Amino acid sequence: MSRRRWIGIVVAALAVPVAAGFFFVVIVDNVMSRFGACRIVRQRAFASPSGSQLVVVVWKSCGATVPDSTQASIIARGRTFSPESTPTFLSVLEHQDVLVAWSSEHAVRIGSISGTVQIYKRDQRVGDVTINYE
Repeated sequence: MSRRRWIGIVVAALAVPVAAGFFFVVIVDNVMSRFGACRIVRQRAFASPSGSQLVVVVWKSCGATVPDSTQASIIARGRTFSPESTPTFLSVLEHQDVLVAWSSEHAVRIGSISGTVQIYKRDQRVGDVTINYE
């Protein structure tokens, strides 16, 4: 057998297990990432008086190991809400009904969060918008 043919057989023999291992890792990674994936359910969007901004309220569920939460963010009208790239200004334990009322273009009131709920995050400002909690 020629040297070139021998090298081809060795390379092929090594490539098959490497390729199979790669596909196995990809499949396992895909399955495992689904276990840790969170489900985001958009509840409501509240437009500012001019309609240029929105307060978006979502419920976030991440499975049995992470408690459910309610979150709120402010985004510019026309932009797509993304839980990965849109920062939250409010995050509370469990699914809560959040009432939002814009006082002006730069002030918003957040209400109806029961006093016994655990609060993870509660910012007073987002950019030039003041947030008041009632």
